[in-house]
Amino acid sequence: MNGNARIRLEQPSDHQQVENLTREAFYNVYRPGCVEHYLVRIMRDHPDFLRELAFVLELDGHIIGNIMYTRATLTGQDGGQKHIVTFGPVAPAYQRQGYGAKLIRHSLLQAKALGYEAVVIIGSPANYVGLGFKSCKKYNVCTEDGRHPAAMLVCELAPQA
Repeated sequence: MNGNARIRLEQPSDHQQVENLTREAFYNVYRPGCVEHYLVRIMRDHPDFLRELAFVLELDGHIIGNIMYTRATLTGQDGGQKHIVTFGPVAPAYQRQGYGAKLIRHSLLQAKALGYEAVVIIGSPANYVGLGFKSCKKYNVCTEDGRHPAAMLVCELAPQA
């Protein structure tokens, strides 16, 4: 990984470049075409969007990655709620070089500093287990219908969260 990489908060002037990067990163990966760039656009106007956790990764002045967070809620069987955060999509243009991991680690530290206790995502375990994410089943986190999908992952930011 190049030492000239820096992480900073996303600015409005970055929006189009981030959307283009996201489209390029996800186009024809999971299905024909992609919708992730549109998701990035509409996330910014959602009341749960966390601007303080929207980061871009620059290398030599060019954005090569981004990550965005929203608030989310887990509801227990007893009806109790826990407020958490989730992120996505993570769009690293320079795959398998450590840039995405750097961006995720930075954002997790910032989320923890802001007082968030846990992150729940849907993603490939191969990409996230090395960053502290574990199977949702370990924490008894499941979908509304009681399933524990392999792609549903949890990262505790606070012990026993």
